[in-house]
Amino acid sequence: MSIQRDNLARPLHKPQEQKQTQYAPQKQPAKRSEQSKAVAREKLRWLGTVVVCVVLALCVAGRYAGMISLNYEIEAKKGTLQKLQDEQLSLEKQVLELESPERIKGFATNKLGMKQVDDGQLIVVPGQ
Repeated sequence: MSIQRDNLARPLHKPQEQKQTQYAPQKQPAKRSEQSKAVAREKLRWLGTVVVCVVLALCVAGRYAGMISLNYEIEAKKGTLQKLQDEQLSLEKQVLELESPERIKGFATNKLGMKQVDDGQLIVVPGQ
């Protein structure tokens, strides 16, 4: 018995020359059914693998997008922090200028009309 091969490289048997009776058991369809089930299972396994890989890829992409979003927020917060630190330095400088004794003395003499008193002098201000 010779074997012929088709384009799928499966062995094909030549049809038997004897006539089969109608009641003869046919085992080939059962084998084909088992083979088709095996092929279907293999396809389902591949499909499941692809679906799992796609889900994992989407999860990784989502995490990466979240990290990028957080990075933008961090950079914005750093910019705000730098502005606030600059403002704080400016305000501290202004406080030091306003608290300086020379400025207070100048303000008292020029704006309020106060005079410098020597250590030995005592000035009594009459009350009302």
